[in-house]
Amino acid sequence: MYEYGNEYIGTVFVLPETRSFELRATVHGEPHLIHGTVSQQLAARFAEGAPDHIDPRQLALQPRRVEVMTREIHERHRAPRKVYCLSRLFDFDTHAQGTPAPAMAG
Repeated sequence: MYEYGNEYIGTVFVLPETRSFELRATVHGEPHLIHGTVSQQLAARFAEGAPDHIDPRQLALQPRRVEVMTREIHERHRAPRKVYCLSRLFDFDTHAQGTPAPAMAG
């Protein structure tokens, strides 16, 4: 198993109930669609009562810079596969601070 993080800029859609996401980005001039799960720490920020709450409906209104962890899984007698996890949102205004602050995944 091999794991690494990549930063993308694109439109991100989040379904907090299922902790899943879809990212539409352009990589090297080619459109890419990446989908997977949302990290537990980031998913907590989508909860209604969270102190640094992020409204998932606001994410898709403009392109965002995000970090996606990619895990390459190699199993015997199976084709390699990649699993994606949305771990961080950059440049997202938090209403409490009024300045851009990253959403960190621990």
